Amino acid sequence: MIETPEIAGTGCPVLHEAACRYLQVFNHVTVAIAVIDPESGRYLEVNDVLCERLQYSREELLQTTVPQVNPRFQPAAMVELTRQVERNQVVQFYSHQTTRSGDDLEVLMTVTPIYRNGALLLHCATVDVTAQLRAERRFIDSERRFRETFDQAAVGMAHVAVDGTWQRVNQRLCDIVGYSALELRNLKFEDITHPDDLEADWEQARALLRGAINTYSLEKRYVRRDRSPVWVNLTVSLARNEIGEPEYFISVIEDISARRQAEAERDELIRTLEEQVRRRTEELERLSMTDALTGIGNRRCFDQALAMEWARGVRSGRPLSILVIDVDYFKRLNDRLGHACGDRCMIAVAAALRSLGTRSSDLVARYGGDEFAFLLPETDHAGAEEMARKAKAAVQALHIANPEARLGRLTISQGTGTAVPTPDCSSRELLEAADRAMYMAKRRGRNRICVSQSE
Repeated sequence: MIETPEIAGTGCPVLHEAACRYLQVFNHVTVAIAVIDPESGRYLEVNDVLCERLQYSREELLQTTVPQVNPRFQPAAMVELTRQVERNQVVQFYSHQTTRSGDDLEVLMTVTPIYRNGALLLHCATVDVTAQLRAERRFIDSERRFRETFDQAAVGMAHVAVDGTWQRVNQRLCDIVGYSALELRNLKFEDITHPDDLEADWEQARALLRGAINTYSLEKRYVRRDRSPVWVNLTVSLARNEIGEPEYFISVIEDISARRQAEAERDELIRTLEEQVRRRTEELERLSMTDALTGIGNRRCFDQALAMEWARGVRSGRPLSILVIDVDYFKRLNDRLGHACGDRCMIAVAAALRSLGTRSSDLVARYGGDEFAFLLPETDHAGAEEMARKAKAAVQALHIANPEARLGRLTISQGTGTAVPTPDCSSRELLEAADRAMYMAKRRGRNRICVSQSE
């Protein structure tokens, strides 16, 4: 404990009691206290709080000076402090203290003068504010970083009141919508939102206010100051106060106009390519079904049509007929007059046969080198024979010379086949029957029509 002989030795009970009270407060107050001789810089009195803070014993502090414990507080600083205390009586300022282990503490120091035996002493009370000041600096730094992040962000940022009023906006948002910050603060977000997108935005905002969701994102359009639309990606969260009440919306706005334009151009390109592919596919499909020389259907085309019409006939119970047609002595014509002449003959025969079809379902196809096939849905054997006679006449009417033929002109041999399709039979059987009839016509001298015996 600290004693004051000049007071305790007076023998005055009142003064003795006052001294005891002072010592009681001095040693048990939570503030670090020291009495310092400004002339020598020595500690004259220190309390336990100061000793614990600086990590020295009382005896060690009382045997040293302030500059020795705290190198920041050199004699020149002590002189200036003494001058200010004499003039102002109370001096308060932020300073530093250094612990024995070298830690730097920031303190709020209050210095008042006391006099003993006519000599000025400094009564120093210090409060450790290291944590407080560091927290304040962190807060200030955080605020600075926030302002810099907010104001200099590459995306639009805004604080929007719960009624839709713009409270704070950054420059990027102003650039996106074409309004100044002052103009925006006189508007609400719905004032610049495209009418078609407003309800979707408000619906999400109301859900946010109800606490149903924590955040939402949507793509929407703002209407710029020049009335042109701009597409943005909007992400919104909600700031609440200490008691959980909504304070304002935090909005992040990214200009996606370029992306939307690129997507629109991409989608249009995809549509164009898909249309080109569709047309090309149809063209390839058509080519795969078309005889390159004559332009009529090829064998694949005929086989597919036959299978389809057979299935249809099974359902309807209607008859289906086929003509198998062979150009007489075509190989000899080719060998004698050449392939170019033979090609012209095949083209002419194909055109003549195709002209006979009166229904969309009638199909003439080139089935082989010099063979044609005629598909006649819903046609009985009489109708098939009638179509065969027309085909014979049509080819003869071409008046194409064929020195190898008996009549000296191009003729055809035909076989007909007719059946009512059933699940127990196949279209292949009908085609083979017509083919056999065609070979019978050739064996009987050509330029004639034979009917399948199965009919």
